[in-house]
Amino acid sequence: MTDLQIVQLYPDLLGVTGDRGNVDVLATRARLAGLDAAITSIGMADAAEPDADVIVIGNGPLSALRTVRDDLFGRRAWLSRQREAGAVIFAVGAGAELLAANVRVLDGPDIEGLGLVPATVARTRDRRVGYIVAETRDGRLVGFEDHASVWTLQPGADPAIRYGTVVAGRGSLDPAGETVVVDGVYATNVQGPALPLNPQLADAILRTAVAKRGGEYDTGAAHAQIDDYARHARAEIERRAASKHFTAIQL
Repeated sequence: MTDLQIVQLYPDLLGVTGDRGNVDVLATRARLAGLDAAITSIGMADAAEPDADVIVIGNGPLSALRTVRDDLFGRRAWLSRQREAGAVIFAVGAGAELLAANVRVLDGPDIEGLGLVPATVARTRDRRVGYIVAETRDGRLVGFEDHASVWTLQPGADPAIRYGTVVAGRGSLDPAGETVVVDGVYATNVQGPALPLNPQLADAILRTAVAKRGGEYDTGAAHAQIDDYARHARAEIERRAASKHFTAIQL
């Protein structure tokens, strides 16, 4: 019996910022904890709608967001069943925007989102590019941001769903916020990809997902060994975040 089912949606269209890395980290850390983890990819018009413990939706350009939007809406009943059963959703960039209530774009009509996150998104001409560091209840969230999206919580939304307070960089949730976490949904603009750089966040997702099956997720020496790589990368990002600023992607 598989202990953990991980589903990645639209990896060919929403996977441009190393989003498969987020999937692989979840599976690897689960297996190091002695769990049997399986990965299923679902593309456009695929009939498969398997039970899932974690659903990952990656990042992509606005054209990809528009392309997958109707297919994702067609899976609303499936997503609802998975959430009711306790599945965790981790979404990045454009994938996260599809979970908001609405996306306002510069070159056409607004794009209606699924409304799983009580927030609206505005695409702007002000691109936010660079390293980002935010304080969260699970420790520091570090990575890279490259987007022109401003998130605003809807009136009446619980302010506690703001996951991170930005201490370096800009973030996507004004003022000075980054990432929304609500009812098992993680919506973020942190790239890198995020989970290899932030094992504490991966562990929080896995603990929630495994607990809903009545199981336990515990880390050990094998996790500590790979976490050491993340620790060194995080330290370098934090060092650079205080001094290096970008206005565009620089190679």
